[in-house]
Amino acid sequence: MDWQVNALRAVQETLQAQDVALCGPLLHKLVTVVKETFSDTDSTGPSDPLDAIVAEAYENLAKTSLYCWRRLHTDASILSALVSPPEAAIAKLDTAIILSGAAGNARLDLILDIIECIQAEHLPSTPLSGQNFVADSEHLIAQISTKTAVIPSLPTPPSLAAFQAREHAAPFILRGYARDWPALTERPWASTAYLRAVAGRARVVPVEVGRDYRTDDWTQKIMPWDAFLDALESPTELLYLAQHSLLMQFPALRADIVVPDYVYAALPRPVGSAPPANDEQLVINAWLGPKDTVSPAHTDPYFNMYVQVAGYKTVWMAAPETDGMLATGNTSAVDVFATDQSYLAGQMAILGPGDVLYLPPGWWHAMRAECRSFSVSMWF
Repeated sequence: MDWQVNALRAVQETLQAQDVALCGPLLHKLVTVVKETFSDTDSTGPSDPLDAIVAEAYENLAKTSLYCWRRLHTDASILSALVSPPEAAIAKLDTAIILSGAAGNARLDLILDIIECIQAEHLPSTPLSGQNFVADSEHLIAQISTKTAVIPSLPTPPSLAAFQAREHAAPFILRGYARDWPALTERPWASTAYLRAVAGRARVVPVEVGRDYRTDDWTQKIMPWDAFLDALESPTELLYLAQHSLLMQFPALRADIVVPDYVYAALPRPVGSAPPANDEQLVINAWLGPKDTVSPAHTDPYFNMYVQVAGYKTVWMAAPETDGMLATGNTSAVDVFATDQSYLAGQMAILGPGDVLYLPPGWWHAMRAECRSFSVSMWF
């Protein structure tokens, strides 16, 4: 196939240019295996030797996180995918996005193009059914204890100038701010049928297994996207796609949201809260899971615009200087959703579809899903 030849050529042209200072032996091994496997670009060989290099590159990446290992893992994954069956190939390419961030010049675009080609040729989309997220909002709002202060909601969105001058200093909620996003209207993220269609077949995603990452039975795994969506509709275990760059992996979703101008504001930054170190100085993460998934109380070093797209979440928050949090690093040992945590002087609110929560760096916050829920965080 022309796209296979072009993909192979794109990777081969840059293999020799990689940094060999630390990963040189494995890089040379990859070059040798590529020559043996793709001696004739019209034919393909077994993927086992390439898979072994992928595994070794990831083992080193897990130990050091150096860029050369990320890039080597990405390129070896691409090459292995080119000699794998369609579904296995897509899983390998998705895993390169998940584990090594598709590192390398234009590698993310190359990976997404290959996935699209494989799906078009071998895995065409079929009509799929799926449910919409529903919840009784009045019942949820009544759950907030009268002993806990309510997070302030601003009556109207502040101007960018007002946000930069004063409103950025404390958290607030903008009710319904994102209600006109395509993700809430013509391309609804509340529809699992749409979420299946936008990704196409054979995709895989990383998920957390268990309610709380502080417990011993909590773990992580990579699983098929379709199986994860099935689990949301008929849950047998608690699965949570949490803090994942899903909009990078499924770029069609990026067109369904509108990044608020506030994330580009010039704000005074507290010590230790440098912006994300990418070109856009913005990290967009997705949070998708069933009822009862929890993000325990923790702090982040970034400003955050947290948007509830589908379903409802209870959010708890408290000022950075709050006593009694029993913190280890940036995570608290306190269950802030216990019956009575009023001694912590926190604030609570229910976020519904279209609501936006603004959080400055360093504020304690925790989230609990009250039904199937899809949220987006924007760190800046």
